[in-house]
Amino acid sequence: MVSSMTIKDVINPSCINLHMKGKDKKSIIEEMADMFHKAGVLNDRNGFINAVYEREKEGPTGIGDQVAIPHGKTSAVRKTSMAVGRVDHGVPWESLGDGDTRAFVMFAVNDNDTSELVSLLSQVAVALCDKSVIETLLTTENTAEIYSLFNRKEEL
Repeated sequence: MVSSMTIKDVINPSCINLHMKGKDKKSIIEEMADMFHKAGVLNDRNGFINAVYEREKEGPTGIGDQVAIPHGKTSAVRKTSMAVGRVDHGVPWESLGDGDTRAFVMFAVNDNDTSELVSLLSQVAVALCDKSVIETLLTTENTAEIYSLFNRKEEL
């Protein structure tokens, strides 16, 4: 089955917060889950959080350059969606790179979207290979710019 879902299909402008308050991994995951919950993405907030922690046990979701891509795939997700968050301070996060993490791209994936997660992660990873994308992610104060940043990159 070929994935047809793109970032444009799953990024939710109401799930972009460039001034998150979390100071550790637990609070970041909960704050992002709250964004999804308020947007109507989740059937079960705690079930989704548990799925994210299960994925975190498998290995680091930090990709370096102060960016992490945590995600959870579960029936607790009503509609596969993407959220973007950032903190002003570094947060300790298991990562393939050095240093703390400041920007988070989180996916909430419905169990029925079997091949979608890999495709979506790949699309974000390709975008994040561009240092200007990471720079914008870490510095912009404009949520619309974040929304268009990932949508623009998928079309290149």
